Amino acid sequence: MATLGNLHHALDEGDATRIVAALGHEALKRCQQDGWFFARFVKTRDEADTDSVKLFPRLPYLATLWQVIDNHQRVVIVKSRQMMVSWLLCLYAVWFARFHENKLILWQTQKDEDANAMVCLPGIKDAGFLGRMQFIERNLPSWLHQPVKENEGELSYPNGSMIQALAGGANQVRSKTASLIIEDEFAFQEEAKGVYQAVGPLIQKACKFVAVSTPNGPDNTFAELWHGYKLVTPT
Repeated sequence: MATLGNLHHALDEGDATRIVAALGHEALKRCQQDGWFFARFVKTRDEADTDSVKLFPRLPYLATLWQVIDNHQRVVIVKSRQMMVSWLLCLYAVWFARFHENKLILWQTQKDEDANAMVCLPGIKDAGFLGRMQFIERNLPSWLHQPVKENEGELSYPNGSMIQALAGGANQVRSKTASLIIEDEFAFQEEAKGVYQAVGPLIQKACKFVAVSTPNGPDNTFAELWHGYKLVTPT
């Protein structure tokens, strides 16, 4: 009877190398086609846990949310803390950049330092506190490594794609032609209405738009998008 052990001994080094290469090629191909499969190789960081570095939790509700984001052009997400939604969106942005050529992915939140913390922070090559997407890239298995260029607030990929962090403000996005825009804590962005108006033409041309936030009352652009109607401010 054949077993993994005697099969291994039956292979010469060249055969074993070719089999491993073929398996790696198939895994990479599936990662490209299926971002949720790619998620099984991603690690996250939890500063509140003694076991701070751990695999991304592929939970059913996160799988459903991934499918919603991937299958719809405009998505609005209400979240609470500790749901891993921000990590999911960081993972989606990394996957989108890695496996889609010449795309611009924008991550915008009110403060520049908060946006940078999601994308890429400055520091030395192998140490220091990392932005979340920067952390994801550096902690992938070796067969998924790419020569990703890191700058503060930016990750640039060899396929021509880029992830860029932006502070809040309509002028920050008005001059950019993005393929994916993630608006983080959109209910708290002071120029949220102007931002949404600025990216409207891009959405009409197939740019994917994701707005995510914890709630901030009923009278703001994020709440209007979530409820799907024009809000009337009480008098």
